Amino acid sequence: MSIPATQAKVNPVGFKQKLLKNIFVAGGYNYLSQILVFLSSMVTSRLLSPESFGMVGLITAFTGFILVFSDGGLSYALIRSEYGRPFHRVVTNLSWILGLTLFAITAAIAWPIAKFYNNPQLVAPTIVLGITFLLRSISLTPGAVLAKELNFNYIGKVTLISNVSGALMTIILAFLDFGFWSLVFPQIVIAGVMAWMYERKVKLGFHIYSAKRVRFAFKYTSSLLGSILGFNAINYWARNTDNLVVGKVYGASDLGIYNRAYSLMTLPVVIISGVFSNVLFPSLKDLKANNGDTESTYYFVLKLISFITLPLVIAFVLFPEPIILFLWGNDWIKVAELLPYFGLLILAQNLLSTIGPVLVLEGAEKKFFVMGCVNAVFLVAAILYGATISITAIAQFYTLSYLLLAIPFTIVYAYIGTMKYHVKNTLIFWIPRILISLFVWIAIYYHSMMYQMIGLAVLVGYLLFEGRNELGKAKAIIQNRRIGKSK
Repeated sequence: MSIPATQAKVNPVGFKQKLLKNIFVAGGYNYLSQILVFLSSMVTSRLLSPESFGMVGLITAFTGFILVFSDGGLSYALIRSEYGRPFHRVVTNLSWILGLTLFAITAAIAWPIAKFYNNPQLVAPTIVLGITFLLRSISLTPGAVLAKELNFNYIGKVTLISNVSGALMTIILAFLDFGFWSLVFPQIVIAGVMAWMYERKVKLGFHIYSAKRVRFAFKYTSSLLGSILGFNAINYWARNTDNLVVGKVYGASDLGIYNRAYSLMTLPVVIISGVFSNVLFPSLKDLKANNGDTESTYYFVLKLISFITLPLVIAFVLFPEPIILFLWGNDWIKVAELLPYFGLLILAQNLLSTIGPVLVLEGAEKKFFVMGCVNAVFLVAAILYGATISITAIAQFYTLSYLLLAIPFTIVYAYIGTMKYHVKNTLIFWIPRILISLFVWIAIYYHSMMYQMIGLAVLVGYLLFEGRNELGKAKAIIQNRRIGKSK
């Protein structure tokens, strides 16, 4: 007699091996594409002025907010559901409706955005960027189907090809002196290539279903959609109020500088925690269905993220000026003033950014929304206070608020209160990271290189000691995989 799937016990080593394999596959393509895009930015930063980047930053402060609605939690709902291909096709109708709605909203706010900044040049590029929402709606459902099937190999190939296409177009247009349009048109290319390749693989087709079926799909996903959309909206302004304030108060040129520093922080978040989160949700869903230990597996992943992130934290904190001069040249040297603070945030944000999929897996998306609201209050207050002083102060107090308020609240509310993780394990994991990070923040604030080095040395030593078992497990898993291949 076979054991039902819901009662079967999963082999933790085998699961972690499968998880790491998916992470390596997805991460390999993602890291390669991001490296190539980053290398292209070294070229475009020498062809375009900070003002050109700032012009696009003025627009994306608003269109980026609309972008958080482009998924709306539909992909999570599809992956979490047990329905098959007919349901997937009905969900495509929801995604198309969503894309058309977001495009219409973007076109409608183009003039108000230009009026807000007193810059009529912003109208046309805002409308053009709105086209990306139509293209993203086409790729949303096929992409979720591929993730549900754990087909991260193809997802990685699509990411690589679309990003490289966009990067090449950016360089060509910048060389031809298209100015800020060099940063606008490639976004359409990236979204278009992704939509075409996803549909070519999944072949969901174009079907218009009855309103009854669409309402059923919406009803099934509405609870998750509301919570995810609410969290994304709140979280967006918690992360981007600084861009809005800098653009309005300090102007496009300073916004270009600030955006460059912030993008250096978010890039590792995208390529590290982004990859882990995309793989983590469908993988943990599979583990939970087989009565596996999701808590220990999640901490296993967090410790791996800590090690991967650590070299970037050290580089950004200790060597900001050489990094900026090497990457973008002397015109961007002001970025170096902000980089240590944002560099310190890389570790915390990479770790905390993975919690969303875990809460959704536990059916706690409403708690996810509440968590976002509270943390947003902390971060926006810090941004507004810092803006009264300087753009450097925004980075300083944003980071301090994250370490002192956002992380502790998330620990108590989400990890312990909602997910019911063991209090001792949770505190042992988080408290040393918070205290060491605060020590380094103080050293940066008072320009003490010696204490920065001491703090980072303590962090390195602690992570090596804490993660010795996880590193051994990861090494064993990788070696077992190599042995298996050689047989």
